[in-house]
Amino acid sequence: MMESEKKCQEELIALKKEFEDFVYIVSHDIKTPMRAIVNIATWIEDDLGTDVDKDILDNFNLLKNRVGRLENMMNALLEFSHVKRTKMDLFEVSIPKLVNDCIAMLGDKKNVEFHVSYNLVDEKCITLGKKLEKVIYSLLHNAIQFHDKEKKNVFIEIIENESDYEIMISDDGPGIPEEVKDKIFSIFYTVNSKDVVDSTGAGLAICDKIIKMLGGTIRYTPRLNYGSVFRFNWPKTITINT
Repeated sequence: MMESEKKCQEELIALKKEFEDFVYIVSHDIKTPMRAIVNIATWIEDDLGTDVDKDILDNFNLLKNRVGRLENMMNALLEFSHVKRTKMDLFEVSIPKLVNDCIAMLGDKKNVEFHVSYNLVDEKCITLGKKLEKVIYSLLHNAIQFHDKEKKNVFIEIIENESDYEIMISDDGPGIPEEVKDKIFSIFYTVNSKDVVDSTGAGLAICDKIIKMLGGTIRYTPRLNYGSVFRFNWPKTITINT
């Protein structure tokens, strides 16, 4: 190995270590003072009693909401950094059951209709089941959370190919503006303001990192007429790309 290559590798290892140390500090040391802020705000509210101006109470609620949002973002950053370390067990999964489990885990499904289509040679496969569950759940959650219509349709199509599964999750919501579609896989980026839709903006970034780790790809395209389509391929043979 050339000296320059060895130096680059050593610098990369050092950068990874620095990033890991940073994430540890963010996820552990900063949480304690943040929770203290929420507790102190609650104590002040209690001390003020019941005869308090509504604007003051609204400001306290806003303060606690922002601290909660920051904590959620830190948790998402920790999950993003640990994609290659956690839930890496290979086990047999039933693909239709996994999809049904993801739908069951979703919160408010009122006025949501799921349209599921399978073209499988074998319903079962041995894979990183928790990682696949994470990706499918996140895409379904996004399809519902960012939908703008009272009646929501979400479409799930899974096709088994020789070497992979092609999985498409789409909806008939507002879609994503052309000018920002290249940003949606960046961590913490959201199309809508976080004040409009309470989201960390980390879900797609985590999905992208999981899929790339396995050598797959994920891409967004507008759905015909309106809505969004997220299409990704999930390899049958699992190899971890570092």
